[in-house]
This record gives sequence, structure tokens and C-alpha cells, in this order.
Amino acid sequence: MKIGIIGSGQLGYMMINTMRRYPIEFYVIDDNKGPSASIADKFFDVSQYREFVDSCDFVTYEFEHIDRNILEYASQNGKLRPFIKAVELKQDRSLEKKYLSDHGFPIADYEYAETYSDAFEKARKFGKAVIKSCKGGYDGKNQYFIDINSKFEKHPDMPYVIEKFIDYEYEASIIAVRDENGKFYHFEPSFNYNQNGILIYNISPVGNTLEMIDIAKRLMESLKYIGVMGIEYYVKDGKVIINEYAPRVHNTGHHTLTGSSVSQFEEHILAVAGMDIIRPDLFVPSGIVNIIGTGIETKISPILQLGNTNIYWYHKNEVRRKRKMGHVNVYGESYEEVRNKIKDIMEILYGDKIEDFI
Repeated sequence: MKIGIIGSGQLGYMMINTMRRYPIEFYVIDDNKGPSASIADKFFDVSQYREFVDSCDFVTYEFEHIDRNILEYASQNGKLRPFIKAVELKQDRSLEKKYLSDHGFPIADYEYAETYSDAFEKARKFGKAVIKSCKGGYDGKNQYFIDINSKFEKHPDMPYVIEKFIDYEYEASIIAVRDENGKFYHFEPSFNYNQNGILIYNISPVGNTLEMIDIAKRLMESLKYIGVMGIEYYVKDGKVIINEYAPRVHNTGHHTLTGSSVSQFEEHILAVAGMDIIRPDLFVPSGIVNIIGTGIETKISPILQLGNTNIYWYHKNEVRRKRKMGHVNVYGESYEEVRNKIKDIMEILYGDKIEDFI
């Protein structure tokens, strides 16, 4: 079997590495050669999208902002998984918000604007809000926090969504998988700590799981979804509100590489390939710390000496600020043990100056 992956970043890299023990060949397409290109069975330039799709049994993707020609050609040939609707909604935040609202999913109050000045005025009317560009932007890029005292600053005129700020207690996410026959499984949700819009670390399991599971199942069924999905939530007063979903494997699911009976990457490829997905079991509390904007040559031994840690390096060609270079998996007998170990890893990676790296 031949599986195509659109995008050559670290998510594709981990998909391929995880599934090397299976009789599957992996083809990758991108406009630049990222980490997964070096371990794929074949690499295609985006201009070769027809040859790429024709060569594969199924095609999946590791990010949302994909060349339209690749998406449509793979979809028209019945090879794209998850289906095109799931990724189309993610290419424009206003479409995602409208879909979630129209289907009765809990989201923050929001508005739409076509210029930044209009977005700014609508954000001030909320009192406290977040302005996000409809297209592009991730890990905190093109996002602006506004309150009633904010002064206008010029930003590019483009479509924006304006979300009322949720004074949440914590952020959480769930990783779930659905196959072509509608079978659904989920991993234990995680507590997520973000800073400047970037995930710094997370720990699984976390509470309030029933509502998160129900939302994930209903959302995936509504999209006739095939594959793994990550859904990020805000938790407030015991209720969960969807921040956004990702139609792919997700950073908050990396803990499944060592903490669970099966990883999100294996589940995703099994579903995409039409094989039986597996009910995942969380062996022990587990989590990750993202390695952002720093090398780790001198930090490998101190991290490993902590015990119950595994380092994943993404083999990107340049270390730079805000760039995810790898992550550390960590697990322990209790949530508290994992949390304490994460503090130690954070100290080794960043000292008390994480803002210098993100």
C-alpha cells in the first residue's frame, strides 16, 4: 500500500517513522523538502501533484493550508482522507466558526470583519476580545488581544474573526479517531499550557471528559470524518467551549507516542488506509514539553537522566525563535509526578527565560 502525505514537516515525519514496521510506502509532496522528505520513499514537488495522487492508494495531509490543485485532484479521485470539507473549513476561520455555530457546537461569541479597523471596533464592543486573521496564522501569528483600553495599531487589512475573550479556567484538548465505517475511539483528554499562542507543555489525563468526548464524536460524524482529529477546548465553570479543531494529528497528541497503547500517528494511518482502528489505553499519566527555538546538544543527558523521558528531534534545517524543533515525552505514576518532571525539563530547556525562545 502507498500512502501520500501532503506536507513534509514534523507531523509527516512522525507518521512515517511510527508506521515503518508496516508494509506501507510513504510518498510526500511539498514545495520545499522538510524533515519527512528525507525518510519518505519518494518526494514530489507540488507541480507533480497529479503524478503524486495517481501513485497513491490514499492521500492525507499534515497541515491545512494546502495548494487547491492537490486537494481537489485527490478528492475527485476518491483518495483524500479526511475528506475535503474538513480541511476547507480550516482554511478560513470564519467558515469554521459558522459551521460549528450552525451545528450547535459550543463556541465563543464571534463577529466577522473585512478590515482590521472594523475588527478593532467590534473587538472593543466585546470589551475584551481576540482578533484572528481568517486565513493563515498559527501558533499565535496574526492574533491580537484587545480590550476597552487598547489603542489602535495599524495591521494589514484582510478578513478577520473577532472572538469574545473567554476567561477560562484552563485549556484542554482531545485526540479522537474515526474510521470509514463510523467506528469512533478517543484518547484521554489533556491539560494544555499555552503561552503567546504556542503550546508549551501538556499532561493527560484531565477532567470534564464526557462533554469533550461527546463533542468530538458529534463533530466527526457530522463531517463523515476518516482519521485523527484534535479539538482544543476552553474549560469554564465545568463547561467546555470549542476553541478550534485540527483535521489531522496534533501537537497535543504527541504524548500518545509513549504514554498509550497506540499513538495518534498509528491510529491516523490505520484509519486513512481503511484498516481497523484500535481502542487506545492510557498506560500511565503522560505529557510533553515542546522544544522551541533552541538546540539540545548539551541538554540531552540532563533530560534523559530525569528518567521516564524520551526526546523527539524533528531534524529541521535551522533553529530559530518560535520554531518547534522537537519535543520531550514524559510519563510517571501520577499526574503530580509528571507535572514535577515537566518543571525540571522546562528549567533545563529554558531556564527562567522562556520568553526569549517563544
